[in-house]
Amino acid sequence: MVTRFKKPKHLLLATVFLSVIVLNNCSIVFPIVAPFSDLPEPTGTYGVATRTATWTDSSRDETFTEANDFRRIVVQVWYPAMKNPNAKPLNYIDDPDLRLPAISKQLRLPVSLFKHFVHSKTNSISASPIESSDGEFPVILFSHGLSGMRFQNTALMEDLASHGYVVLAADHSYEANITIFDNGETAEYRAGKRRALNDELLQSIDLSQLYIVVDDLRFMLDKIENPKSETLLKALPYRKENIGIMGHSLGGAAAINTMAIDERISSTMVLDGWYTPVPDSVILSGVHKPIFHIGQKEWSDPGNYIRMDQLLANSSGAIFKVLIPGTMHTDFTDMPLFTPFSHFIGYTAIDDPDRLNALLRKSALRFFDAYLKGHPVADLKFQISSEQDVTSYIFIPNAP
Repeated sequence: MVTRFKKPKHLLLATVFLSVIVLNNCSIVFPIVAPFSDLPEPTGTYGVATRTATWTDSSRDETFTEANDFRRIVVQVWYPAMKNPNAKPLNYIDDPDLRLPAISKQLRLPVSLFKHFVHSKTNSISASPIESSDGEFPVILFSHGLSGMRFQNTALMEDLASHGYVVLAADHSYEANITIFDNGETAEYRAGKRRALNDELLQSIDLSQLYIVVDDLRFMLDKIENPKSETLLKALPYRKENIGIMGHSLGGAAAINTMAIDERISSTMVLDGWYTPVPDSVILSGVHKPIFHIGQKEWSDPGNYIRMDQLLANSSGAIFKVLIPGTMHTDFTDMPLFTPFSHFIGYTAIDDPDRLNALLRKSALRFFDAYLKGHPVADLKFQISSEQDVTSYIFIPNAP
């Protein structure tokens, strides 16, 4: 969407950069102007562990390259683990020497301004014993959007894992901001140009990439169904049936489309979804399983929500919709939790990131508890109805 800066922010930002130039030392100036915080703690009873791996789909050619090679994605899993107060939490940014320049390029800001981002911590640990006292845990997949990252919603992933879910997310190679494979090779962002989501861009983006992302998700489902000797999934006590899915932006479109064509997905949560790439056939036929959309109140492209409302009107499953004023696209990621600088430069808009984070966590937990764990749907309805200063809509077929 188009980002509009207010004049005072321009002036203040100019002052910051002038200070940086004068002092010639961003390591002094930037932490004072905009320190980076750690992620908020999960609210569940379990600890959270995580690990990553490169998966290769030998059934698909990598169409983003000219070489005769197979499709590779980097997959991360967060899972319930035994709490270990002595364990050191992992950094949010992995491979900063490669990832920070990619983030800098996306934001069009000097990489020196993000050096201290590398010190931000998650709540996840590695090599922790798996918590299995409650039997098998439900599975949730996550899909990022254009130039996103598999861990861009770690606060949400960690919270779900702390409540007894196994959550998997992939860097969709060449659509992600950058993908860093196990062997050190990288896949840079190629899927679209780094500019506003306006009519010109919508016409130039190859929307066939949606099907590449959908195929990534179905490949992940195949791996979950038949883990064999896959180290990433080794010994994880998860249920292979009744899987949920989440997606942000284009990832939301991919989540909807995956559920429409793959019976293994039972429910979908969409974070400020981009519905333009959803195939007309899916819009017209709708889907017949639960959908929860949560996002900004208005898009700069009004046609996006027109397509969303058409999809929801044609769907026969339970529908939950929450629109939050005072937000923009990137507010539905971890970004506003780290630093007020993102608000200062107009990259995020939410004035109270903690409240939004709490709303996202509660909504996701109640939704997946209802449709993956069989908890009362009334809990979800009550939670949505109790939220202040939002626009909400709930439709549950056959409800009294």
